[in-house]
Amino acid sequence: MEYLDTKYFSYADPDDPIHRKALIRSIEYVSGQPYLYNIYKEYQKNPDRWESFWDGCVDLLELNVKFDEEKIKNVPKEGPLMIVANHPFGVLDGLIICWLTSKIRSDFKVLTHSLLLRAHETKDYLLPIDFSEGKNAMKTNLETRKTARNILDNGGTIVIFPGGTVSTTKKIYNKTAFDPEWRNFTSRLIKRSKPTILPLHFTGQNSFLFQAASHLSETLRSSLLFHEVKRRINTEVPVIIGDPIEYKQIDENLSNTELSKYLRDITYKINPMWISKEVPLGKDFKEF
Repeated sequence: MEYLDTKYFSYADPDDPIHRKALIRSIEYVSGQPYLYNIYKEYQKNPDRWESFWDGCVDLLELNVKFDEEKIKNVPKEGPLMIVANHPFGVLDGLIICWLTSKIRSDFKVLTHSLLLRAHETKDYLLPIDFSEGKNAMKTNLETRKTARNILDNGGTIVIFPGGTVSTTKKIYNKTAFDPEWRNFTSRLIKRSKPTILPLHFTGQNSFLFQAASHLSETLRSSLLFHEVKRRINTEVPVIIGDPIEYKQIDENLSNTELSKYLRDITYKINPMWISKEVPLGKDFKEF
């Protein structure tokens, strides 16, 4: 069994300045990282207890994922499929969306931050995407886009959080966190490959501590992501599964930005508690 060293079980990037890495790891250490690392090691002791890594995560974190199983039956079992979702939690919704997708398709890849590829159990399921700027980010995204296109062209499944960052309140005093505008990376991929689209909505958001920290420092924000996982251990996580949208149902005259907004609106409005006409925007970040 290949073990992930505890220093890599962190949101500190190896390329970060020393002071940033030290601060992130220090806060992680006192806010939940050791506890979660021990859960990860517990999985590695006997992974055959579960059908998949995702089953193990949901079980060991004692998550009660609430969703309509009938909705899963409506998802086509063949043909290109793209699953889009809001991103209120960070790590947790990533684990859950993989767990749910594994019940629908076995041939899926999740577009996510490259840091999450460190655990060897995830490498067969994840494609790195970098929403920051620069030549390296562009190179990574071009390679990932090419791979994602090939997967969809061959009838596979792509999963993505198009907001590119964890949902955050627009202002520090706002009560509700939302995704920022969804990136056009997703709409370009949809127009190119014409997949069926399945929207998922996660109900809930991270703590006020996380929201406040996000407005003060991106370093503090990253440091608290493990804390947000730990506080949701042994809790209920509602997930609303929308109806599949065939590509032919989408107005072909929509621009990339308009298509991104259309899908974002649908994803929030499938929540039966949603009553507003417009979906507010959350604060934008570039790190995920």
